[in-house]
Amino acid sequence: MPLTLTGALHPSNKDAIAWNTKGLLAIGCNSTLLIADVTRLSIFQTLYQHQAAINLVCWCPEATFIKPQDDSNLKCASSDIAGQMVVWNILSGKSLTTMKNASTIAIDMKWFIWQDTNRDFLLVLHSNHNVILWNSDTGEKIWTYPSTFPMFKFSIDPFDSSCLAFSSSGSNILLLNDAALHRPPSSTPELVNLRPHDKIMKDSSVVQIQHHEAYANLLFVLFQNEVFMFEVTSKQIIYSTQIDSNTSLCRILPCAERDAYFLVNLNAFVSLRVAKIISSDDRLNSKLTYARICYNEAPRLSAKNRVMGATLCPISQSSVALLLSSGKVLIYELRSDIYSDILSYRIRSIKDFVGFSSELENIPSKAKFTLYGVISSLNSTVTTVRMRPMDKIEETEDRLSGLHLAAIGTNTGVIHLVDVFKGKVEKSLQIHSFPVKCLEWGGPNMLISTAYSTSLSAQSTIRNDVFATDIRTGRKKRIRPEADESPIELIRVSFYLCYLAISFRNEPLEIWDLKSMRLLRRMSRKCPIIVDMAWSGKHHNMKTVSETNIYRENLVVLDNENHLYHVVVKGLHVRDGKEVNTQWKSSAGIMRCMVWKDDFLAFGDTIGRIGVWDLSKKSSRQVTSSFNHEPVLRCVFSRLSGDTTLAVQHASSIVIWDAQSLQPIQRFNSPSATILDMDLCGVSPIYITSNGSFHHAIDTNPNNGVLEEDIPDLCNTNFNIALLNSIKEKNNDKFSTFSDNNPYIRFMNENKDMDPITQTIQIYKYLGHTSTSNLLEIANAIKSSKQIPPNLLDFWPTAMYKKRLEEFTKLLISTCKTSEQIEFSVEKAVILGKHEWATYVLLNNEQANLGNQYRLNAFKACLLSANLTNEESQCLIKLTATNMIAANYISDGIQLLFLIEQCMDACKYLISNGMWKQAISYAKLNENTSKEILGKWVDYLMNDQISYKSLAILVLASLGEVDRCAQMLKMSNRNDLAELLVNIVPETKSG
Repeated sequence: MPLTLTGALHPSNKDAIAWNTKGLLAIGCNSTLLIADVTRLSIFQTLYQHQAAINLVCWCPEATFIKPQDDSNLKCASSDIAGQMVVWNILSGKSLTTMKNASTIAIDMKWFIWQDTNRDFLLVLHSNHNVILWNSDTGEKIWTYPSTFPMFKFSIDPFDSSCLAFSSSGSNILLLNDAALHRPPSSTPELVNLRPHDKIMKDSSVVQIQHHEAYANLLFVLFQNEVFMFEVTSKQIIYSTQIDSNTSLCRILPCAERDAYFLVNLNAFVSLRVAKIISSDDRLNSKLTYARICYNEAPRLSAKNRVMGATLCPISQSSVALLLSSGKVLIYELRSDIYSDILSYRIRSIKDFVGFSSELENIPSKAKFTLYGVISSLNSTVTTVRMRPMDKIEETEDRLSGLHLAAIGTNTGVIHLVDVFKGKVEKSLQIHSFPVKCLEWGGPNMLISTAYSTSLSAQSTIRNDVFATDIRTGRKKRIRPEADESPIELIRVSFYLCYLAISFRNEPLEIWDLKSMRLLRRMSRKCPIIVDMAWSGKHHNMKTVSETNIYRENLVVLDNENHLYHVVVKGLHVRDGKEVNTQWKSSAGIMRCMVWKDDFLAFGDTIGRIGVWDLSKKSSRQVTSSFNHEPVLRCVFSRLSGDTTLAVQHASSIVIWDAQSLQPIQRFNSPSATILDMDLCGVSPIYITSNGSFHHAIDTNPNNGVLEEDIPDLCNTNFNIALLNSIKEKNNDKFSTFSDNNPYIRFMNENKDMDPITQTIQIYKYLGHTSTSNLLEIANAIKSSKQIPPNLLDFWPTAMYKKRLEEFTKLLISTCKTSEQIEFSVEKAVILGKHEWATYVLLNNEQANLGNQYRLNAFKACLLSANLTNEESQCLIKLTATNMIAANYISDGIQLLFLIEQCMDACKYLISNGMWKQAISYAKLNENTSKEILGKWVDYLMNDQISYKSLAILVLASLGEVDRCAQMLKMSNRNDLAELLVNIVPETKSG
């Protein structure tokens, strides 16, 4: 159950939003971490520990299929602008580890995934430009990498965690490629300037830096109005585009299963762009573009409201969440006309909206963005809060009937009605045009509120708005006419809801009849300045005259000199206030507030002292709180019959007292924000704070575990086990035992004819087990010849893999700008056997014809065009290649070996030099070489020093060796997955 409803964000909350594989959003709002369930569109957990605004949040990634997935062990890391980093267990509400690097703050933070190791490592970029790898389990530093260059943001290559990219000053990018779990990078970062003509600046002009999720070695760099795609190995810009928009760009969200990305503007405009490579037939020329295929209808945001962060669902990759500065979260989802049904979140993915052909072309459908839902917030600055009186409520068919509602006034004149047990805004009423100053319930369905404009002139008179509003209909009625007068400071509604007392800053007290909305009495000009008022809940009587009840009620008034006055109201008559003889006026402190219940009249003063006057015993007691010496701002008695619980509000805490024994019971602290106002729900305080948040303090420990019934289905272990067990059942009614409340279960029941392997892959993916669904998808591709998504390129069949590399090489050739980039593209062309491409770029590129480079390139072109089929030439070339590799001219030696079709030898030389990634990439271009080299790679990955079993199993699955995959899974105690793999994917060895 959420205990907090937040308001507007702190400026440092920018980009503090993240989406995990279980469909949960982590949101940093001021100093509170909120956890929202996207399926239910509700916040179900709030976590407090940070003393300053949260600036970063990130979810711990799932483990590989080697280890069973623990669906209830959800970890999330957050950091604040005071430098504190906290790792949380979300469901238990406990902070697992707290870390801090002295005198620095974290300016970027990501989980560091290293093979099959535990997901316990946080890579953090600190404000002193040091990169530190933390062990989140122990809170200790593993290594530190100090940088001589300024660093602002970074990205980790999702295909190779050793490769890091950082944004630096101006438009500079820093590249590191030798990070490891056990040691820091040892190399000097390579500096690349993407816009060399920009002015030199200390800060970074890069808005975001993010590796592509679909293909390796590609890096997106986002500026305010421009997008770059950068090939990391060759340091080559292969795509750039200017975005014509009225507002700046704030986020780019690359997809994994398609070569596409979402682009988000500050005004909440979201567009989807899909890749297309345009090739020219008459000459070697290729261009990469990303065509915009759909966009949303951006909401009309006020000048002060803008997008603070955006994130993409990692499972469907078709849903985008936008975090607005008001604290509200908008969730947009792709829809298409080709699907007549409207399905819930997470059931359809980007693959359903963008096809992928055997020609490696993206085929977008006529998709459109729709607003899936909103996770609400209080939006505006809060001013006052009052709890709905539940003792006089009547059961009706109205949806607000029976709800425990807190009315929250705001500085925009809106009053929010919040269900305190759900933490949800049930209704918002625009009652005033000015900030709400006073708020009281005139009954279970009636609100009395006041507001006035704050004039910039020196005049002390204003015009007060006083309205009575029916919360069921929203209909409001003005209680008193407008006039130039002193501002209203206090209003109090009597116990029987008959009378309303209105206190002004510089004018006499007024008593109104709430039934007839008429003024009963305006006190004389001698009326003192009123500090607080309280109606009696006991000392009253009722007389029935002609079917009309006439109530006699008592009001006590406290002035600024500690005098207490008693006013009696009966029907249309209001008796003059008489001063009550008490000892309060002799008190050292100035009384600030009071409250009356039964025979107890409680007071609080400016030095934190509490006093209780027992009217029945005509005795009084006073005590100074040992908890807090701050002034008492407000006192509230519990509305429960016979309960003497007293809540006392200070600026930084609320203390609960037993009024009879005058002993403190509980204390609720608010260290990061000032408490503005409070009330009681039963005996639990509800209060609002200066950061715009509403709190329901049930327990002194604010971080409670999530109740079983509030845990989302995807995080519920029993639901996950039951859904996975259904895979083993063969009948079509396997999902009939599940509740139809889950939209995915409804979908599966309506699609019973889906083939078992597709259904199994869908279930694992829906549950967030992406590594398992990837394994099944790779294994199934051998049997069904289905096209595997781009993010699994390393496991594509040889023909498709070669076609992709050819397309990409043409793109590299078309965008060469330096001699190093020419060499890189020539190497790719030679490896592919495209000698004419290499010859073309060597002889026709402007950069290739500069200085001595021209002579060398001309010789290379002649060599590529020569007939090298005779044995003597091949022997000489092989000898030369071997010598060059030994002399560390590896690239040149490898090209010579491929020139004479010695692919196997070339790959072995690469392996002997530790260049496994390059060897695998080149081996996959040849059917004869591929299997042997991949087999060596599997053996290498299974080595005790490497122990990357999950990748080894994926490689074997791509070769169709299902039985061997199953054996390795059993060795890792994954018998369930081994059995599943054998049953649904028969052994089909490739080659």
